[in-house]
Amino acid sequence: MEQYDPYPPQGDANERAPSPMRVERVISGAGSVASNASTGSRLRERIRRDMEWGSKLHWFLPSAMIGLFILGLLGALLHHWFYVSLHGKGAKDQLIMVRFGTAFAFFTKAALVGSIVLAYRQRIWYTLRTKPITVKGIDNLFALTEDPTGFYSKDGATRAKVATLMALATWVIPLAAVLSPGALTAQLSRVESTADCTVPAVNTSAQNDAVQDQPKYGVLGYDLVYFNNSDPPGHDQYFGGTGYLFTEATNFAFTLKKPRDISSPCKGYNCTWNAVFDAPWYECHEKSVSEARNAFDTMDWVDIESRHWAPRSQVTLVAVWDGEEYASQQPLWNGSDNMQGYFTGEPTIRVGYVVDTGIPVVEGSVDSDSGLWKTVLEPHWLSCDLFKASWNVTFNFTGTPSARVKTSNRRRLFEPPKMGPTHPNYRENALYYSFGKLVREKLRGGLGVRNGTSDTRRISSYNPLVNVTTRMAINDVKGGVEKLVIDLGLTLLTFPYLDIAVNTSVGCTKWRYENRFHYSPQGLWIGYTLSVIATLASVLVGMHSIYVNGITSDTLFSKILVTTRNPTLDKLVREHEGVCLGGGPFPEKLENTRLLFGIIDNGSHTAFGIVDETTVMLDPVGYRGLINPRWGHSTGP
Repeated sequence: MEQYDPYPPQGDANERAPSPMRVERVISGAGSVASNASTGSRLRERIRRDMEWGSKLHWFLPSAMIGLFILGLLGALLHHWFYVSLHGKGAKDQLIMVRFGTAFAFFTKAALVGSIVLAYRQRIWYTLRTKPITVKGIDNLFALTEDPTGFYSKDGATRAKVATLMALATWVIPLAAVLSPGALTAQLSRVESTADCTVPAVNTSAQNDAVQDQPKYGVLGYDLVYFNNSDPPGHDQYFGGTGYLFTEATNFAFTLKKPRDISSPCKGYNCTWNAVFDAPWYECHEKSVSEARNAFDTMDWVDIESRHWAPRSQVTLVAVWDGEEYASQQPLWNGSDNMQGYFTGEPTIRVGYVVDTGIPVVEGSVDSDSGLWKTVLEPHWLSCDLFKASWNVTFNFTGTPSARVKTSNRRRLFEPPKMGPTHPNYRENALYYSFGKLVREKLRGGLGVRNGTSDTRRISSYNPLVNVTTRMAINDVKGGVEKLVIDLGLTLLTFPYLDIAVNTSVGCTKWRYENRFHYSPQGLWIGYTLSVIATLASVLVGMHSIYVNGITSDTLFSKILVTTRNPTLDKLVREHEGVCLGGGPFPEKLENTRLLFGIIDNGSHTAFGIVDETTVMLDPVGYRGLINPRWGHSTGP
């Protein structure tokens, strides 16, 4: 055999002669290569062969492959950081932000796919060196990253699995460019903040310092109570009655059956805040059934003197009070024994009512009232006293305003046995007394009556503690009394010019629903992670292919041109007219011919050839050599 010298000496062609080739036998298995050459001569031979067969690696393609991978990874990270910077912010300029996200996605896709394509080109040359593939299969491999119909190739699925997967990745990765911008959406989000808000409250103690003729807010000012001048003149004023505005506030609360709406301090937002202030409060206690039954028989219930409690008659609920009322007509001035304008008591509210137990009555018994009542009615008695209490109110403005009230530190303002106009808390007690009187009068404004002619009376005439449908007591009588108190107390906050009105600064929580950017990282990174992993695996395969091939290559026409120059292909196409000129259609027989890229013409040069005349180029012993596994020997000088 003669070895072709790609770098012949200069001179006359006749003087050039092929140099002889030495053949070294290779021991199969794990044995070492038998060689008579020294280590230095083998190294020199390797360098010479690297130069001879073009195995000198160029830096550009590996750098471009790794560089594009790094750029793709950087593009994914920049895309992520861009979306993180938008997360939770107002969804402004949505179209521009989506365009930026799309630009990042396509940049990342282009860089990763570019890296895979460069690696893929190295892999297909490795595959062509090691696997005989049909001409059609070779066509498909060279066009697979551009023409998806090439995936139908049988050779690609069976003889070029890794290369086919790499090409498939170049078609799948662009989906990340389509899906990843969807990780950023605009959603209605609850936007919450805190602030110091100025909110209304009351200071009932300020009533002690109020001057009736000089209201705190000038001509706009109001007083909830009014005072008479003493007789003779010059003495202290005394309580004269409930003011007009107090009555109006009561009408608002009791007619609406809820507090008058208060203005929100958080314009344009839902709002929550907490206010603490002192205000009147009725504390109620439920008596036992036995006490209630005894009270029904012995106490003066006023409105049922001529009637009887159900089931013996028709009355189901009555509210009264005991204790001495403040007289509207006060006694004349009486010197040292003067009692003009004195408070001598604070009435206690009593609410009596019956509850339907649902237990069937015994026919003919007293409980049935000759068959009028079908179930047993149980007596109840509620006792309520007026206190000064600390109100802790949580206001919530979410659509419809609402408030939740908790009370503590309940104490009596009236000091028995009497409190006169000279007492420092007299005016405040007059305010509390008026509040209690308005509640008492409302509770006494009607009674529960069932199964009689009075049952047809207008609903408005019934007590607020009576269920207007059943004419029995409401389920929570104690809560019903407290609701009346709360409704009136909160209504007072809606009058800003009262002498007891104050503005206080509290911390409030504001929120509303706004269109905000929402970033879902998993929506971005699921596609990017798979793309990066596929690209990294392809880069590693490409680097391995470069190492094994010994060169960096491409699929440009010039590369194909220089690798196909040989008489073997001339023989194959000679039978088919026009094929050598690129004519079509390509003959099926030629399409199915398997070719291998390796050493042909007994080692004279490398090119595509049929399997029987091509030597595989491998590196099984740690250095680049030209080994034909069928012959079991290597070529060398």
